[in-house]
Amino acid sequence: MKPLKKTPFNKVHHGLKARMMDFGGWDLPVWYTSILEEHKAVRSRAGMFDVSHMGRVWVTGKDAGAFLDRMLTKSVQRLEIGSGQLCLLCLENGGILDDLYVYHLGIEQYLVIWNASNIEQKLEWLFRWLDPDADITIKDNSSNTVMLAVQGPAVCRLKNLEGLSYLPRFSITQTKVGDLSALAARTGYTGEDGFEIITDAANALPLWESFIEQDVKPCGLGARDSLRLEAGMMLCGHDMDTYSNPFEVGLGWLVDLEKGDFIGENALLEIKRQGVSRKLIGFQMNGREIARSGYKIFKSGQEVGQVSSGGYAPSLGIGIGLGYVPIEMATVGTGIEIMIRNKLTPARIANRRFYKRGESSESQGI
Repeated sequence: MKPLKKTPFNKVHHGLKARMMDFGGWDLPVWYTSILEEHKAVRSRAGMFDVSHMGRVWVTGKDAGAFLDRMLTKSVQRLEIGSGQLCLLCLENGGILDDLYVYHLGIEQYLVIWNASNIEQKLEWLFRWLDPDADITIKDNSSNTVMLAVQGPAVCRLKNLEGLSYLPRFSITQTKVGDLSALAARTGYTGEDGFEIITDAANALPLWESFIEQDVKPCGLGARDSLRLEAGMMLCGHDMDTYSNPFEVGLGWLVDLEKGDFIGENALLEIKRQGVSRKLIGFQMNGREIARSGYKIFKSGQEVGQVSSGGYAPSLGIGIGLGYVPIEMATVGTGIEIMIRNKLTPARIANRRFYKRGESSESQGI
């Protein structure tokens, strides 16, 4: 059995007596105090997450932009320097290898940030399509950098981040976070305002302590999952994978079929022409029961699909989830049942964006 990989923040997590778990081969915190407390901290003020397990890959050189355009479903060469976007990395059959952010750092310089799962497979996929004669360098700097996500409505009031209030969403800049040189991108995975901060691994402890001094609450994977689920954000490997395509998961808007040749283009053109037979939907439970990943979805007593993500939504006080159903029944308001502990439990299809920033559960009609 391989030893678990550790981020440079690992000793901090253990020092705070965090509840740790094996997350895809990484030793990461599930919570420090409680999932509920950490979830509420992010919704009400600010919390921070160690996301150093995610991949950080620099792609540089004269041909870097053209290469990434060939690999991804949206053009990166159209991005202005300092801006970024969400993209998909697809297989030739249109299956989703990952959803990722790509940032245009400078002339002939791009940064790809992708999920921690299958990092080696994704790197191999890039190198498989790399022309040895092209002017491109691909460098994975994940091990010598750290990434800290600071999320919540108060982030721009924090001393370390107040100077970044000007930065547009999905943009990135080289800056100072306190006394530390860092890259700061205005994005996140919680449905709140926030920044993802990348700096040298040697800066891990002072970066962490600078936010502790401002009463930013350390948060673990548990709150990260409940926050992203409330915001309707998908988890690669659960809600989408190589067996699903962008159109059935509702990410067709990330596919530019007119930008020029890219991996998976022909398959995606055909899928769009034929249409999809299933769709990823959001649902909310009618009662207090909680649906979990893998639970079966029923309609009129017949199994029709499966839950891909599910849990309790602390901001809304209900059970929510994502799952696949046939396209003909994927309409908001449609009644369904979830098999929970051998009992069919009523639920209804809902807008996948369960939580909207700055709105209470009453104003969202939930």
